[in-house]
Amino acid sequence: MTVEDYLRTLDDPQAAISYPLQSLYESDSGHVVMGLNPEVQQRVRAGELMVEPLQVVRRPGLGDKVFAIAACHEYLAQHPESDLTFSGYDTDTWLKYLPWLKTGLNMKANTVVNLDNTPCNGGDRTQLMGQILGVEVTSIEFPIKVPKRNLGLPSRYYVFVPFANQNGPRSLPLETTLEVLRRSPLPLVFTDAKSYEFELGHGVVNRSGLGMDELLALVAGSAGVIACDTGVPWLAAAMGKPAMVFFSHVRSWERTNTCQHVLAVDSPADCAKNCGDHVGSRPACRWRDGVPSCTRYYTPELVRHYMREFGGLT
Repeated sequence: MTVEDYLRTLDDPQAAISYPLQSLYESDSGHVVMGLNPEVQQRVRAGELMVEPLQVVRRPGLGDKVFAIAACHEYLAQHPESDLTFSGYDTDTWLKYLPWLKTGLNMKANTVVNLDNTPCNGGDRTQLMGQILGVEVTSIEFPIKVPKRNLGLPSRYYVFVPFANQNGPRSLPLETTLEVLRRSPLPLVFTDAKSYEFELGHGVVNRSGLGMDELLALVAGSAGVIACDTGVPWLAAAMGKPAMVFFSHVRSWERTNTCQHVLAVDSPADCAKNCGDHVGSRPACRWRDGVPSCTRYYTPELVRHYMREFGGLT
């Protein structure tokens, strides 16, 4: 059964916390009557929202998956004997590098925490997901058994991730990205889920198009990550690596409250202060202009300045 099929068995697939339906009995006419497990229903009515075993789900977005796993890590720290299973997409094979976390689907789960339904614009994503699980999360970090890979890279480098969601609105301007790749003040390894061929200057290596196994090794071997607000810097933060993030229409306070080693650069655009997170949509200015108002401030000179500052700190 796929995750999508599994979620269709819930009493409320749109809720953050829901309960699987099951066959209760067969009617006199031969129809199967579906409903909630009576024991689970009784416990929930008595105020016990999280009836174990638990199934936690978070599918889209590497960053949100990291936030969800951090919340699960804190839940298990506070409830070490609990039975919790986490599922992302069926293709998230990198979850095998989290030996402390049961992954997949538990068909015997009594409660499903669907973190796909975490509300946006409500605060720090990691803390919001922790609140749904009933715990306060103070750190995004969790153990990852990083696979060993020989990527043939210099001994010291920074991972550069300028694009979010296939060059979506949270990305750095393309002109800035190309100029930084041509003239970088730091040794860089450029990466993205999609493969690109760009002109590269001295000390810059292209490792775009990497799979998750190689990406984990790339981040683990780096001196830090320089990125827009996309999944890789949050993966770095979970690994305890320093990261510098250039924010756009999503403000840093919605991402960094649980991070210990993240340098946040917020856009000075006035409109960015109230724009908010956009799930499944884009800021209004994105439809009018090729570059959103908030990221237009990130010129090559400004980004290189912050890169030098970050290099001095790390």
